[in-house]
Amino acid sequence: STHWKGYEETALLDFPTQNLSTCGDGVNFPRTTWKPAVKFVNACTLPPGMTHANRDAKGCKNKWTSLKAGYHHVVYIKNTSGLAWSNTDGVGVSDETRHVWEQILKVSTPLAKPYGNKGFIHFDAIDDMMKNSKGGKN
Repeated sequence: STHWKGYEETALLDFPTQNLSTCGDGVNFPRTTWKPAVKFVNACTLPPGMTHANRDAKGCKNKWTSLKAGYHHVVYIKNTSGLAWSNTDGVGVSDETRHVWEQILKVSTPLAKPYGNKGFIHFDAIDDMMKNSKGGKN
């Protein structure tokens, strides 16, 4: 599959936000959620000159799983590192904080590495979903 664009990710997050009543523990949606999500994502408003990538249900589910994993990495970073966090710039690792950041990566996961100097623009949207869903306390 092709790389997801930010506007596609936003559309994908808008769909489950409107369907929180169907999710289970940890904001896990049933398989039936993803077919209508495809239509929603593939019909999202595009920036000028862009075309739809024609996402499928499996791709939407996998992207949601990936975004949710990113959310959990950021929660861990925010709760344990003591470092500043920005949804735009991440931790902003500097020479002074590099040793702390390297320890976080050893203890948590190397998959958190991109958040050293890159934010997670979807954090607030997913955080709201987690807080407002019936099973989101995960």
